[in-house]
Amino acid sequence: MDRYLLSEFFSRCTEHIVQRSSQYDAPELNLKRIADAWTNFLKREVTAYEVAVMMAMLKLCRLSQGYHQDTLEDAAAYIAIAELLKGTEVEDEAIPPPERGIAL
Repeated sequence: MDRYLLSEFFSRCTEHIVQRSSQYDAPELNLKRIADAWTNFLKREVTAYEVAVMMAMLKLCRLSQGYHQDTLEDAAAYIAIAELLKGTEVEDEAIPPPERGIAL
């Protein structure tokens, strides 16, 4: 594995986070805003950590339609943000499975 290419990939992921922060506020604030909306809609508490994980999952699902470099970078950025949020608001437990299956 080429470490330079890996370093460049993660550098672009960081650039995505910085760029989005200038558009949508800091990731923790933006994801908290989304979590609050999802909490209201789902009638169960959703955390910013869970939003980051689910957004990464959404990006990975999009890759089933074909490879797009920015989609993979976005997924990695959401995972990095989830790591930063982990422990700030959730216990060490997995996101509970949905009550019924969801077809993608």
